[in-house]
Amino acid sequence: MIKSIAAAAALFATLVVTPVFAAPPADQDACNSLAFSLAEKAASKKLADAQAVKVDELIGKLEGQCSESKFADADATAKEIEAALK
Repeated sequence: MIKSIAAAAALFATLVVTPVFAAPPADQDACNSLAFSLAEKAASKKLADAQAVKVDELIGKLEGQCSESKFADADATAKEIEAALK
């Protein structure tokens, strides 16, 4: 019983902390919100300089894709950022 509660709590924490990228952002506001969220997540991590530069470049790319309404491309870039932050 305790193991199942701990497993459920761990799953809940993972779902709350990790955004689910089931579909590309629906509109520019959602895309910008995603970019902001990933930028905050990156800022909270202690990244090596090279990794920080790479993530910063990807966030800039994501912001550009959001402003150009390229939501499918933005989704792919967001996934790339998530992978770089793990």
